[in-house]
Formats: sequence, C-alpha cells, structure tokens
Amino acid sequence: MCGKTNNHDDRTNSEITDNEVLNKDSNDDGDDVRTNSEITDNEVLNKDSNDDGDDVRTNSEITDNEVMSREVEFLKEELAKEKEFSERNLSKLRYLMADFDNYRKQIEKQMEAKIEEKRGQLFIKILNIYDDCILALETLKNGKYDSTVIGGIKGIITNFERFMKDEGLVEIETMGTPFDPNIHDAIGFVFNELVPDNTIMEVIRKGYLLNNKVLRPSSIILSKRTVTNKDINVKDKE
Repeated sequence: MCGKTNNHDDRTNSEITDNEVLNKDSNDDGDDVRTNSEITDNEVLNKDSNDDGDDVRTNSEITDNEVMSREVEFLKEELAKEKEFSERNLSKLRYLMADFDNYRKQIEKQMEAKIEEKRGQLFIKILNIYDDCILALETLKNGKYDSTVIGGIKGIITNFERFMKDEGLVEIETMGTPFDPNIHDAIGFVFNELVPDNTIMEVIRKGYLLNNKVLRPSSIILSKRTVTNKDINVKDKE
C-alpha cells in the first residue's frame, strides 16, 4: 500500500517537474520571441524616425540655402543700382565743380578788371594834380618868387613821380617819335618843312601807361609841311 502511494507521488513529482520545465521553456521562448519582436519593431520605428528626421533636416537646409541665394542676388542687384546711382551723382558733382571753377575764375577776372578800372581812375585824378604842380612850377619860374617856394613845388613833383613809378606808371615817349593814334592824341599842327609830316613837335600833356595799357594818351602837336601848287601837280601826275 505504501509502495503504491510512493509510485504515485513519484509520477506526480515527475509530471510536475516536466510540466514546470515545459512551462518554463514555453514561457522563456515566448518572452524571447516577444522581446525580439519588440526590439525589431522598435528598430524599424527608430530607423523610420531617423530617416524622416534626415529628410526634414535636408529639406530645411535646401530651403534656407535657396532663401540665402535669393537674398544674395537681391543684395547684388541693389548694390549695382546704388553704384550706378552714386556714379551718376559723382559725374554731376564733377560737372558742377567744373562750372563753379569756371564761374570763380570769371568772377576773379571781373573783380581784377574792376579793381584796375578804379585804380586807373584814381591815378588819373592824381595825374591831374601832378599836371597842376607842373604848371605851377612853370609859372613860378617865369615870375619873381622866392626859391624856397619853388623848391617846395619841385619836392612835391618829385614825390609824385616817385609814387607813380612805384605804382607802375610809365611815361609814354613822344618827342621825336612818329605819331601813333593808339598812344597819342593830336590836338594841333605846326608847319615845318624840315621834318616829315606827323612828327611830334611838342608835348602839351604827358601820357602814361599802366600795366602796358594806355592810362592816358599824350596830348601832342604834330608837324605839317606846307602844301604848294607844285606839290599838288606832282601828286596828280603820280
């Protein structure tokens, strides 16, 4: 009886052991399959996720590059426009500076001419005073006046002459020279058979040059030969 019971227990234990082993193996294999399946799925998902991220990143980079290229092209066009605009303005400025320089030179010439004109008018007034001093000296020489007075007038005349020389006034040479209407003003004639016609015989008022320009012509008397009937006949025959 007891032996039968032991055999039953042994079987039962054996069955339990086998069942446990089978169940354990079954459970282990299920866990491994599930785990491997989960790992595989996760890897695929991760791979897909990584692939999608790369595509998004690449597309984003391409879009940024296109935007930057367009901005660069736009800036180049704007730079070219600004450069052309600045060159036009620079050209206008150069023309304006040239016009202003010509205007400045013209104004300077006009101012210089005006100054010379006013300066000449002043010198003519001074020359009139000088002429009065010369006339006064001649009058004093012909009369009986004190030598001190005559010496004083001579001193004044000397000062005038020194002043005129310092200022560039040059007396026009007249005596013994041919008549030149540009620098001489003929106010009369004297008959003289010994010299050619239109020879300067006397200076009534001295003339002067200022900067090689006639400030005042010389007032002179010219020679003139007597015309006879013989001379007229000879001229007619010629």
